[in-house]
Amino acid sequence: MSAPVLSVRDLRVAFHTPRGVLTAVDGIDFDVHPGETLCVVGESGCGKSVTALSILRLLPEPPARIEAGEVLYRGRDLLKLDPEELRQVRGSRIAMIFQEPMTSLNPVFRVQDQIGEALRVHTSMSASECRERVMELLELVGIPDPAQRARDYPHQLSGGMRQRVMIAMALACEPDVLIADEPTTALDVTIQAQILELLDSLKQRFEMAVLLITHDLGVVAQTAQRVAVFYAGRVVEMGDVDEIFAAPRHPYTRGLMLAMPGRTPHRGRLNVIEGVVPDLSSRPSGCSFRERCPGAQADCAEIDPKLEVHGGRALACLHPLDPEPV
Repeated sequence: MSAPVLSVRDLRVAFHTPRGVLTAVDGIDFDVHPGETLCVVGESGCGKSVTALSILRLLPEPPARIEAGEVLYRGRDLLKLDPEELRQVRGSRIAMIFQEPMTSLNPVFRVQDQIGEALRVHTSMSASECRERVMELLELVGIPDPAQRARDYPHQLSGGMRQRVMIAMALACEPDVLIADEPTTALDVTIQAQILELLDSLKQRFEMAVLLITHDLGVVAQTAQRVAVFYAGRVVEMGDVDEIFAAPRHPYTRGLMLAMPGRTPHRGRLNVIEGVVPDLSSRPSGCSFRERCPGAQADCAEIDPKLEVHGGRALACLHPLDPEPV
């Protein structure tokens, strides 16, 4: 496999709140390679979106603060760049698609102006060249009648079209890395499939590295080559999608798999993971998942498991499951 285009090393992000310091991301490590889709999956509040926003330093400071770690883009630590250097990378070499296009698009600017802004900031194109490029991008993402749609405002577009506009904006400068944060949220199933198929075809066309954040395991199975499972601000299992889906070795990953419709052992009832995610402002000792884990043992309360390689995949578990199919 080629060298990673994006590497995150020991990333720690905290929020300073009236209740105290809440560590939302606690020592995250992963790589993304050119032409690869790495999916990040986990429950709401597990640190997926915070990690994505931290890569481009888009979190408000305060209350957020990046406490430690490195975000390496082709060997350069983005966390050490000054604002002007970061501006040259953000939106140009690394682009992001946000969760909700209706709130991400500016309601008072036409589509052509919003897509063209990235071109004006990051390229030396003339006004006429920008307009021509906008038409190409709208056609590329499958928007019919691009000349007319370019003059529309966001409220005049359907949810699927707004998401396609967001993708066109992200691709304007042909980035090396595309971060997609829940790109199919609130879209119906048919449109979801179209957007995922579009992202995959564009990834192959531009040889991009894609970091796809989702809570939908069906999306992971459909799009990713590798998957990182987050729990309580940490990676608990990471590796090849087919291997992990076939035989998850972390109890949390197995619980997620069994909760999928059609994979529950109890006919007519969905499997559930008992308990709740621990309070991240007062993380318990030992393994963060131990109070919900059916296989927890005495040492799980004392030893905090680190992410280590077990049988070709990364695991943070003192007592990993045998690689049996779910």
